[in-house]
Amino acid sequence: MWKRTGLKRTALFYRTFTISILSLAVLFLDLADGSPSSAWSAWWRYEGISGPEYWGKINPDWTLCEKGKQQSPVDIDPRSLVYDPNLRPFKMEKKRIDAMLMNTGRDVTMAIREDPSNYITILTGPFSYRFRIYQLKIHFGTVDNAGSEHTIGGQSFAAEIHLIAYNTDLYDNYTSALASPHGIVAIAIFAMLSEKTGNEFDVIGKEFENIRFKGEKRNISQVLLADIIPKTDHYMTYEGSLTQPGCQETVTWIILNKPIYVTKIQMRQLRQMNQEETPGSILLGKNIRPTMPLNRRTIRTNISPEAQSKECSIKKELFYTGTQVTTERKD
Repeated sequence: MWKRTGLKRTALFYRTFTISILSLAVLFLDLADGSPSSAWSAWWRYEGISGPEYWGKINPDWTLCEKGKQQSPVDIDPRSLVYDPNLRPFKMEKKRIDAMLMNTGRDVTMAIREDPSNYITILTGPFSYRFRIYQLKIHFGTVDNAGSEHTIGGQSFAAEIHLIAYNTDLYDNYTSALASPHGIVAIAIFAMLSEKTGNEFDVIGKEFENIRFKGEKRNISQVLLADIIPKTDHYMTYEGSLTQPGCQETVTWIILNKPIYVTKIQMRQLRQMNQEETPGSILLGKNIRPTMPLNRRTIRTNISPEAQSKECSIKKELFYTGTQVTTERKD
């Protein structure tokens, strides 16, 4: 018993010691760089001692990552969904826009160019304010069945695309909205494999080969972002957080009830991207935060009980059903 207790204490000591050393290392970077935020931004990763388990332990500004009670992503149990007849269908403006696609070293981000002619507004959904699309992010794994951050009944998908928008009725910019109530809306779109896609994701995918290394960027012109949205009026929604540091709990999530389709070639190109600027560095894949406790939060849906109770309607209207996920393609 003593030996076992001693081993636990030793392990705890070395873990605490390691975290303390890392804190000092980052503090040193702060002093050398003159910018604390840039040092922390360079530190975090999805694996190892700078992975999700440690995001909230070292940087005091990221405490929510460890102690927050409304964290994302979560696992969605279709049997526990609460039907809300007041949820309006999700719609956004159909407009072609210009953007910048970039390998950030942690994900693939498409930033919408800041210009009034380039703004895209979410028209309807589970909220009262107007939200403007700010960026698109792609999360993916190293294998096809473990690439999404949110899961359905414990089952993952090849990738998950996030459209992130901020509240323009209350806040002047994304940074202010991120730190404020009702600030952010994130639309989650699961990706499944198909031989052909036939959607606007192909326009983005054509540039994957050109952003293989961290920091590489490509301009994308006249992309119809609305065409990446699956053709469905149905979704699930809950209150949560960003899935990256500092895990701010100001996000209303919308998880669409149908996936987008991507090809094996597109997934292979994503998985060949690097976390650093040089060849031979660690690959970008598996940029996924593990699911977090729901903590008694309610996940609402506009999928009617009638649709959920009739088998024929479920096949037609409820794409993610029960504890399994429908894998056949439905256009």
